[in-house]
Amino acid sequence: MTPDSVTLIIVFSALFVAQTAIYTYLLLRLRSRLKAPAQGPPVTDTSRDVTQITDSMAKILRELKSRGPLTAREISSSLGLSREHTARTLKRLVEEGLLVREGKPYRYRLTGLGEEALRSRDVTA
Repeated sequence: MTPDSVTLIIVFSALFVAQTAIYTYLLLRLRSRLKAPAQGPPVTDTSRDVTQITDSMAKILRELKSRGPLTAREISSSLGLSREHTARTLKRLVEEGLLVREGKPYRYRLTGLGEEALRSRDVTA
């Protein structure tokens, strides 16, 4: 082996070790972010009208208020709603900031805004 080939082997080995270390670091960071607890959407505008919730939404909110965090399947079966309708409604409630979903399988729980919306609806109904 010539000195030039030994130098090339050392350089490429060093680059391989550096690349492996960088990818390992990035994958570990990504893994820790994925394992972090789910956060609900930040609620910044609490002045919006929270009385505009449908009957299905109100049923789901009441169920979660009385029984605590539940899965979509538990909500669907206890209220007699279809799985698809329940999934769409839960998605909308999470997007509106009325619910937060946590864990796997997802368990839905009421937020402060969700409780306020339920109170407003029950007062005006």
